[in-house]
Amino acid sequence: MFNGVSLTLREKLDFIPALGTLWLTIVWAMFTGLWRSEHYPKSWLLHIGYATFRKATARLSIRQMQYVLPPTNKIYEQYARKAKQLANTVDLGDGALGHWIGKHDADTVLIWYHGGGFALPANMAYFKFFGTLVGDASRAGKSFSVFTLTYSLAPTATYPTQLRQAVSALRYIAGQNPSKQILLGGDSAGGNLVGGVMSHLAHTHPLIEPLTLSQPLGGAVMIAPWTMMITDFTGHLIDSRGDLITEAVAAPWAGSYLGTAPRDNYTDLADAPVEWFETFPVRKVLVCAGEREILLPVIEQFVEKLRKGFPNDVEYCLGKREGHVAPVYNLHIGDKTETEQGKRVRSWLLEVV
Repeated sequence: MFNGVSLTLREKLDFIPALGTLWLTIVWAMFTGLWRSEHYPKSWLLHIGYATFRKATARLSIRQMQYVLPPTNKIYEQYARKAKQLANTVDLGDGALGHWIGKHDADTVLIWYHGGGFALPANMAYFKFFGTLVGDASRAGKSFSVFTLTYSLAPTATYPTQLRQAVSALRYIAGQNPSKQILLGGDSAGGNLVGGVMSHLAHTHPLIEPLTLSQPLGGAVMIAPWTMMITDFTGHLIDSRGDLITEAVAAPWAGSYLGTAPRDNYTDLADAPVEWFETFPVRKVLVCAGEREILLPVIEQFVEKLRKGFPNDVEYCLGKREGHVAPVYNLHIGDKTETEQGKRVRSWLLEVV
């Protein structure tokens, strides 16, 4: 049992037919993947992995997935052991933990909020991705590290808990050295948190302690940001063949995150007015998306508004035939081919650091 989740006997027994369904999905994907069209993932391995992930997230409940998946902090400890690095975890209070990849006294720190619909923990691929970013900077002779967050998962904790914890991570890093350059980064739900934190800096959230920085953020990178908590897809034609998630996860994941709270500009940046972005204290923003992901229309709506309202540089990178958070989840599935999104994130960071 992980993440403090205890299942009923019925929920545990349900794993048996669920596993059978997953095996059938894998076998079918192995066969059909031999004749896939360009609407499907680039590689046979990704075709199988995406199909399996789609089925797993649609078939299993949030509670069941949390029951079998180790929490982010445990994955970080495993990564540190495998990388032969000393784990360095900071208790941020309010149930949040911060984890260092690289030196804590680096000149530039990237604070990263992981995705997973606010319901799933980070997997090992996240930390491998972070390690690659730190390694790139080190080889370029630049002082850079990553500080990533273990936040409370929904539905045990609901909005604005995760946003408050994300702000706490920034508050901690900013308090260590006011002259340090700070970057924000996040994917999917973590991209939502990046936008929420910048929103809080510009428009203090009524339920979160204010935070004022001594200098603007050096930059922000958002991979496939989930910027609209839409749950009803009636009338929308969605093609999820080339992605690893489907619309089936929208209602349970958004509902578990919001709880009884209404949607607002912090949760739904794609619906915020253009004026909302005018005072974001950040020098430049990179937004990445996959050509085949179901969130693409929402992401592009967000980018259009951001470009109209945000006075500084906004870059948009679209990965051809790539799915949701491809730089991390492709690696998680086992495909080590560098994605277009991942390549741009790496080069963009070297430009900013």
